[in-house]
Amino acid sequence: MKVNEHEYDLLRVLFSGQGLVGRGTVCYLARRDGEEYIIKDHWVKSYGERTQESMDIVMNEVDMLEAMKDVPGVPKLVEFWLVEVTPNQPDDTQIYRQKIHNSTMGMYRTHVRLVLKPKARRLQEFRSRKELVRTLRDIALIQRCAYEEHRILHRDCSLNNAMIEDIEGGGSRGALIDWEFAVRITKDNKYPTGGTGTIPFMSILALSEVAQIQYTQSQTEGTQLKTASSSKPIQIGTVEHTYLDDLESLFYVFAWVCIMFKGPAGAVRRLNEVADRPGGKVTPWLPHEWNGSPLDANACAYKKFFFVQHTTGKARLREQFAPYFQDLVPLAEEWYELVKKGETDTYFNDIIALLSKHVDTLADDEKDPQFVRDQIELQESLKGLTDKLKHISEEEEDA
Repeated sequence: MKVNEHEYDLLRVLFSGQGLVGRGTVCYLARRDGEEYIIKDHWVKSYGERTQESMDIVMNEVDMLEAMKDVPGVPKLVEFWLVEVTPNQPDDTQIYRQKIHNSTMGMYRTHVRLVLKPKARRLQEFRSRKELVRTLRDIALIQRCAYEEHRILHRDCSLNNAMIEDIEGGGSRGALIDWEFAVRITKDNKYPTGGTGTIPFMSILALSEVAQIQYTQSQTEGTQLKTASSSKPIQIGTVEHTYLDDLESLFYVFAWVCIMFKGPAGAVRRLNEVADRPGGKVTPWLPHEWNGSPLDANACAYKKFFFVQHTTGKARLREQFAPYFQDLVPLAEEWYELVKKGETDTYFNDIIALLSKHVDTLADDEKDPQFVRDQIELQESLKGLTDKLKHISEEEEDA
């Protein structure tokens, strides 16, 4: 793959964005001159004519990475390229789209390639509970550094963007990737809705603001049905976003991992349709309630608000954690209370101190993560066999 005048050998695909509409992001592990790199190939959205302002939007991630280049856990930008179809002709969707359709008029995407270092593991590929919590603490430290020292908000702390970076010589640290929608902090804390976050991990306030914009637009547009080619492009509104929203997102990332995964090394948990509760009751799984499309923002906001404010919220969190993560329930309950309490003058320090405290209490000597994963799966298989034999025995007794 070409980036400027360099040719990179592609080794494998690390990530491929899904969906009919979007940035078309594909991340590759690549090699040049015996050294490995990450290439992020994607299409960046911009509006209006090709002006300096529109180019600033296209170049936003490059600018953010340059501003944060000395922060541990932020990817290092090696080089970037606005892909060209011919010399001095950037590759963008204006070349391919019919400009007569209102649905795309005034909006286009530019093809951009970033070369980054170093390679990192996904958060769910943690090797121990201690590494998981330490990674979350490190990401909170990155968020604090971005906010206090660089006056930048990341705005999209999610499972896909929370990573683990292996340090040369041993050890690991948390990393936060994808700074495309990061912003420089404004006095009114108002920013474009694009890049506000990823639905399951967005804060209650961010979801509520997006839902309000959707409602306002629906009232403005009325109920007239339109064809895809005649629809007007969605107008970009602004939402309020602060560091509190980014920290709240980190809490949902933590809870998601402890519920949706059954152990280290990316072991996915197989969930029933509903979660059991004491007394024979059932309830939806929290991640299922938090998930949805951008059009579900209002419903997701309501469900998260109910989870945080209702008296059953903490109990549901505790009950839904996978057995492997039960040692992290005290952390989850303390963090839940901080989310419920909301803003304080020491909120960043409170979150970081809480995570650091639990890092210090967790064991350093967990077994090999693959062994732990295999052990968990064996225990699940034995339980399934036991339940099946019990069911057969009960049927025979009834007969």
